Amino acid sequence: MDQSTLFSLALGLTPPWEVWSVRFSLEKRRLDISIGFPMGSLFTCPVCGSKEAKAYDTNEQSWRHLNFFQHKAWLIARVPRVECDKGCGVKKIDVPWARPGSGFTLLFEALIMAMVKEMPVAQVAELLGVHDTRLWRIINHYVPKARESMELSKVERVGMDETASKRGHNYISLFFNMENGQLLFATPGRDKETVKAFAEDLTAHKGNPEQVKEVCCDMSPAFIAGVTDNFPNANITFDRFHIMKLINEAVDQVRRDEAKTEPLLAKTRYIWLKNQHNLTAKQEKTLASFEGSQTQDRQGLPYAVGLSGAVSMLYP
Repeated sequence: MDQSTLFSLALGLTPPWEVWSVRFSLEKRRLDISIGFPMGSLFTCPVCGSKEAKAYDTNEQSWRHLNFFQHKAWLIARVPRVECDKGCGVKKIDVPWARPGSGFTLLFEALIMAMVKEMPVAQVAELLGVHDTRLWRIINHYVPKARESMELSKVERVGMDETASKRGHNYISLFFNMENGQLLFATPGRDKETVKAFAEDLTAHKGNPEQVKEVCCDMSPAFIAGVTDNFPNANITFDRFHIMKLINEAVDQVRRDEAKTEPLLAKTRYIWLKNQHNLTAKQEKTLASFEGSQTQDRQGLPYAVGLSGAVSMLYP
């Protein structure tokens, strides 16, 4: 088996396409694979589907392919326009290894889509040596197509939260299926209109807002209002992260207020905020002395009264 035949099989080429030459440059760290077709080959007309269309002329194109070990690989081919004898005119055909208008092979695009699920686009672009704007074109092609096929009729438990998209106050609201962690919808903003937009998108994908029984979110009044207006049968559960964040902030505020009159509370912040099983031996001893003082003399240690409720919540 010669080199061209081997690469034809590796690329999965079918007649009339075949590898004509393979050129490797160590200096450029690049592998060029030239693809062509025998003279007189017939192609499928992109308009009517006739398989008897003859090449009218050709134009050379190239596509970035999966790396050959650490070297960049490119497919290069003269793509024909065909003249159909059924009156379809002269039309450019689609090659089987790449989608129309893309400078990447389908396999390379599949690699990109797998990578951007796990890391930032800018990082993927740096690893592959591709400008990130080209990667965004690929993402913006495939994501809408994937969302078109989403079927959300079984969604009953939804989680929602917001995240900052850039430095400052540019927020994106995210909506997840609590059953499997699937991202269902994302939209700019964090007001109740974002919840309404999600309800509309859910309906557009065969979901039913009235079927949603549980919504988990933070204590944002906007989210609460949005859920009340658009998911009438849903119970709202405030997520543990935000509840604990508020409790910890309240505990620390009490400590700071009472530290003004009770010096013993200075430099004890993390004693009150850490889980009890994570305390050091010294911190446990300090905490025990506070709790003992609270039991023996509440009037003498005003901070013990203020913190007692918070301590009971953190360490039941």
